[in-house]
Amino acid sequence: MIKKKFSLRKSLLTTLFILAAFVGSFFPPLCNRFQDTSIKAEVNYNLPSRTENGVIAQAFTWRFKDIQSHLQEFANAGYKAILVSPVQRTKNNSNDWTTLYQPCNFHIGNAQLGSYDDFKSLCSEANNYGIKIIVDALLNHVATSSPGQWDDAIDDSLKHRELYHNQGTCTDTTDRYQATQKDIGGLLDLATQRTDVQDMAIQFLNECIDAGAGGFRFDSAKHIETNRGQDANQSWASNYWDTVLGSLHNKNNLYMYGEVLPDNGDNNEVYRSYFDITAESYGWNVRNAVRNKNLNGLLTIPHGNTTLLPSQALCYVESHDNYEHGQSSDFSDWEIKMGFSIIDARAEVTPQFFIRPFNNLWKDNDIIAVNKFHNAMVGQNEYLRWPRNETMMIERGSEGMVIVNVGGDTYIDSETNLKDGTYTNKASANCTLTVSNGRIKGNIPGGQVIVLYNYSNPAQ
Repeated sequence: MIKKKFSLRKSLLTTLFILAAFVGSFFPPLCNRFQDTSIKAEVNYNLPSRTENGVIAQAFTWRFKDIQSHLQEFANAGYKAILVSPVQRTKNNSNDWTTLYQPCNFHIGNAQLGSYDDFKSLCSEANNYGIKIIVDALLNHVATSSPGQWDDAIDDSLKHRELYHNQGTCTDTTDRYQATQKDIGGLLDLATQRTDVQDMAIQFLNECIDAGAGGFRFDSAKHIETNRGQDANQSWASNYWDTVLGSLHNKNNLYMYGEVLPDNGDNNEVYRSYFDITAESYGWNVRNAVRNKNLNGLLTIPHGNTTLLPSQALCYVESHDNYEHGQSSDFSDWEIKMGFSIIDARAEVTPQFFIRPFNNLWKDNDIIAVNKFHNAMVGQNEYLRWPRNETMMIERGSEGMVIVNVGGDTYIDSETNLKDGTYTNKASANCTLTVSNGRIKGNIPGGQVIVLYNYSNPAQ
C-alpha cells in the first residue's frame, strides 16, 4: 500500500515536471519570475556581485515608490546600490530634510518616504535588477522639541530619562567623552552602553534586513563609543558596535559604512575595523582641485591626520550635508561631474553619487560611462599620472584608462601600461587615442572626461 502511494506520487511529480517544461517553453517570462533574478540581473546590467565593488546613488529624500519606478534607469546607469534617506518615523510631515534626521522610533515607515510595505516592495523589485538598497540608519539620538528635551511625538517606549546620557550639549568634538556622551546639535543622545538601547538598534536593523535591505550607512557613527583606541579603559567605553553588528541577520552579505567626520577625537582606526568610513577630507580635496584646475595631490585619501586605504573609504564629491550646509551647493554640474569621474575611476574605493534635488546629473552620459568603467575594472590595480596640472590619467591595470581634463584642449604623449591598440572614448566627447610600445598619444578636448577600454569583466 505504501509502495503504491509512492508510485502514484512519483507519477504525479513526473507529470507536473513535464507540464512545467511545456508551459516554460511557451511562457518563459512567467517561469522566470520564480527564479533568483538578482544574479541574472547583475549579468544583464554588468553590475558587480559585491556592493562595495560598485557605485552607490544617494537618492536623497526620494520616496520609495519613486525610486522603484526608476530602478531600470539606475541599473542601466551602472549603479549597484541606492542609499535611501532615513526610514524611521519623523515628528511631523514637514518636507524639511532635517526632519528625517530626527527619528521618533526604531521601525520602518514615515510620511516623507513611504510605508513599511513600500520599502519592502522597493527592496524586492531592486533585487530583480541586481541593485541593493542601503538604509541611512539613525542609532545615536531621537527627535527633540528643544535642546535636551525629547519631542512629544517620539514613541512612549522612548520617554524614559534613563535611556539617555543626559550630559548636556557637546561643545568640543575633539574630546571623546563629549563627542560620545553629550548631545550633538541639541539632539537627545541615547545611552548606547545600555543593553535595552542596543537591543532597539538590533531589532530595527534586522527589521530592515528582513524587509530586504542590503546594507547601512550609520549616521553620526563616531558619536557612539567603542571599547578600543581612544575609548579603551575609559569610563564611557562600551561593546555597542561588537554587540549590534554581531547580532545582524545576513551580516556577511551586507555593505556597511559609518559617518566618521575627521578630527582629533574621531577614533577612526577603530571604526575602520567595523566598516568603511566616509572620506570627507578627500571629497573636499577633489572639489578644490577641480575648482582650482590643479588635479595634483589626489593620490592619497586623507582623513584628518591619517590616510585611508582605498578599500576602507566611502568616497564622494559631495554629500547631503555638504550640499545642504552650503559647502558644495555653488559647484556647477560640470565641476561635480569632473570630480566624481576621478573618484569613480579609481580602484577599490566605493564611490557614492549624491543626487541633488530636481537634478538629473546622475544619469548624464559621461557619468554613466565612468560608472560602467568602474564596474568593468573590478580587480584591476591603478596607476595615476598627471601629464599637466589640469589633466589626470587614472589607469586600471593594462585594460583601461579614464582621463579627466579640466583645462583646455591638449595633446597627450605619455607613458602607459595599456595594451597596444586604438581606443575610442566611451563617454560623450569625440576622442580617439592610440597606444603603441608603452606610449599613449592623441588630442584631448578641453573640459571633458575620456573613458578608454576594450574590455569586459565577466567575473566581477
